Amino acid sequence: MSQINRVLLAEPSQEHRERIKYLLELDPLFEVVAETDCGRDAISLADSLKPEVALVAVELHDMKGTQTIQEMKKMNPQMLVVLQAESADVECFFEALKSGAQGYLLKSLHPASFHEYLRSLVIEDATLPRELGYQILKQFVTENSPHGVQPKLMSRTELSSKKRNNFRPY
Repeated sequence: MSQINRVLLAEPSQEHRERIKYLLELDPLFEVVAETDCGRDAISLADSLKPEVALVAVELHDMKGTQTIQEMKKMNPQMLVVLQAESADVECFFEALKSGAQGYLLKSLHPASFHEYLRSLVIEDATLPRELGYQILKQFVTENSPHGVQPKLMSRTELSSKKRNNFRPY
């Protein structure tokens, strides 16, 4: 059996904390050991409790999530930290990585996808959320296109439609 991963929740919305806690309590791999809405409290709790996992919101009541992550990682570098964000913001994603986060979760994910992604991070088998991957690719292509030419990237919907239209069974 896998070890239980103690989780610290740092999220300004009590409603969102309760939803995450409920979701994680359904999985024997996770145990929520502390929750807070402030960065300073999260840093203190991370230092005293030494959780294996911390979920940190982009903005807390008293400081940015990335600042909180940097401080937490100084005291507990092996802790797995995931930044929770409202949108697939590429700059925010890279800022999270620079601060020491190992993951980036969109709050808008369906609970099953949220759980699956968090679980995959813990077992070291994670991928990027699709929307974030699309935004990174879009920014990379735009920044590296010659002579200011901006190629058009197809959305998932357009791509799926094109695949269906070009599918030819043997």
